[in-house]
Amino acid sequence: MLKKTCYIFSALGLVLSVSCATPPGPDIRAAAGLANAVQFRAESLPTDAPPVGNALDLPAAIERAVRQSPTLQAALAEVRTAQADARQSRLLPNPVLSVVFRYPDGGGSPVTETGLTADLLTVLQTPRRIRAADNRLRAASARAVAAALDVIADTEKSYHTANALRQEMVLLEQGAGHIDRLLQIARHRLDAGEGTRLDVATLEARRAETRIDLQERRLKLTQEQLALARLLGQPSGDTDWQQTTSLPVATPVRSEADWLAAALRKRPEIQADRWQLAALEDRRALARLAFLEGSAAGLDAERDGDWSLGPSLAVPLPLFDWGQARRAKAHASAIAARHRLTQTVRQTVQEVRQAHAAQARLTAAATQAREQLTPLQQQRVDLARAVYESGQSGITPLLLAELDLQKAQLRAVQLELRAAVAAIELRRASGGTAAIFKTKTTTQKQ
Repeated sequence: MLKKTCYIFSALGLVLSVSCATPPGPDIRAAAGLANAVQFRAESLPTDAPPVGNALDLPAAIERAVRQSPTLQAALAEVRTAQADARQSRLLPNPVLSVVFRYPDGGGSPVTETGLTADLLTVLQTPRRIRAADNRLRAASARAVAAALDVIADTEKSYHTANALRQEMVLLEQGAGHIDRLLQIARHRLDAGEGTRLDVATLEARRAETRIDLQERRLKLTQEQLALARLLGQPSGDTDWQQTTSLPVATPVRSEADWLAAALRKRPEIQADRWQLAALEDRRALARLAFLEGSAAGLDAERDGDWSLGPSLAVPLPLFDWGQARRAKAHASAIAARHRLTQTVRQTVQEVRQAHAAQARLTAAATQAREQLTPLQQQRVDLARAVYESGQSGITPLLLAELDLQKAQLRAVQLELRAAVAAIELRRASGGTAAIFKTKTTTQKQ
């Protein structure tokens, strides 16, 4: 009988050990593989990473920002946490072995009782617990993707903004050079008795105003470069990079309906809310058996002269708590998740439509400013300069033409920047549907 009992205990232990190692599905392994797409660092990132080279193109900046982002590393750590929870959900609780020796008062052989029990509720809920943990893992992976897209979008915006500010500074410096030459001509004409003191004073005031504008642009450029340096992981490093990727201007290649369909299908925030809702629905299903918490099932053996063996079952009596509070809590959590999903979908639709409209209109405006307004203002400056140099008019018409040309050039740069930012926001709102890395680098980076 003792051998038979040992065989039964061994068989039960083998069944438990096999059931504790349920492997995750291939989709779960793929979702968990996100943590390996970017190198996950167990230690904290350094305050200042190694400096970048003198030339910095946009793909290299994005790659470095993704690798040096503490926000993304924190999101990947959450993926690792959810992955560990998914593995834990596949492990059954350890069986409890109990051994009791009782000695009769009148002497004689001791009475031996042994038992092997396992948590019955956990065993019954294992499939649903696995599914809930897998859904939480999928939600964590989607949030990590959203964090990566945020890093990419912020880097693109900062990179293009710094580029645009450099172009504005070049235009202002060119304008300052034109004003200096006009001021020199006006002074010579004043000395020769052909000009007026008003022309000289007007140009001097304009030169001072241009210098103030340059100082403001330099401040904005410095601030944007420092922001980009932080994104690249070197907030204390140098910021005098040569940005080799020009400011892009592109029109939407698809209709608004296509962008909306792609966003509703691929936006990671929507996917995260959907998986979170699925996990809460699983939690709601688990709450239906809450009144069985503490149940145990197993085998009990007793030796009182001869061995006896039989199954055992311990079930709580739901006199006071039959799980009503847990079921209500799980139901309310699922309702809140549904409303959050609706809010996320509505917010996504709004962002896509706003970004799509902004890109379309800003691209058209930037094209018009670059191809029509700027050439016309340049033609006006050429005519005004010819008239002024011939002595047929004062400095005012030429100065006004120069100011309008500079405003047109600055406006074209600003419109191109706003159109590029709108394109970035459109890609971000749609979940990175369009090709983000349009500029190719080396084959290794591809």
